[in-house]
Amino acid sequence: MKKTILLMVLIFHYALMAQVTIGSSTPSNQNILKIQDGVKGVILPYANIYTSFPRYNASAPDVFDDYANLVGSLIYNKNDEQYYKYDGYAWNPARQIQGIYQLKTSRLGISSGISIPCISFGIGFCFAGGSPTYLAPDNKSQVLVDNLTLKNATNVTIKVSGVYDVGVALVFTGGSFGAVAGVTEFKLTLQVKYPSSPDWETVVSKTNYSIVFIIDTQGNKTSSFAQTISLPAGTELRVVPAISSTAISGGALAAYGTDTNSASSYLAARLIKAY
Repeated sequence: MKKTILLMVLIFHYALMAQVTIGSSTPSNQNILKIQDGVKGVILPYANIYTSFPRYNASAPDVFDDYANLVGSLIYNKNDEQYYKYDGYAWNPARQIQGIYQLKTSRLGISSGISIPCISFGIGFCFAGGSPTYLAPDNKSQVLVDNLTLKNATNVTIKVSGVYDVGVALVFTGGSFGAVAGVTEFKLTLQVKYPSSPDWETVVSKTNYSIVFIIDTQGNKTSSFAQTISLPAGTELRVVPAISSTAISGGALAAYGTDTNSASSYLAARLIKAY
């Protein structure tokens, strides 16, 4: 009886430790599952489009809910013919390098925006002051990371001397009300302050235009650009938005602002080469 019980225990223990092998008579003690076949393939989970992926949520910033228990899962998207891997925050396509995991990249969101009031009487005037603050907390769900540690307590500063790709995108919100006809200019400027200089210098500017006639209530005027620039350590960065108008008016008011949604308003930097 004792021998029978011992034999059953040994068999049960072996069953717990055994590896599952498919297509081969040689088990692998390095894997739980081994599949070997030179002719047939394995079909993993798939979907016709990403909106069918698990944890899809159209209202989430990255359209997927966070779920730690799904980390490492794979799914094939038949729509663009590639695999996606879930990282706990979103499904990442195999053919795309994710910025949040690039150690030489930062993507910063706006922690506080600015308002730009305008008035028109004959010719329009706008009164922009200051610049948005790009010190929003890191949030992988919103693809906000500071892998280059650019954020200080009150500013954004380059820590490593080198050649950088700097990208800026900013959404202007608001509009005007009144008898107006003409063109409104939405201007975005990247400025730097080098360690040896007390003054800000303009690197590049980008301008978008909005045609105004009678009432301009169109929101979401977006300006964006990317620039490659050599920056020494200690250089500060800032983005200066401005609005000007050539519109002719008998009297009109306008109120504009900067959107803080990280999907469309951000400051990104990538270190290409350190020196």
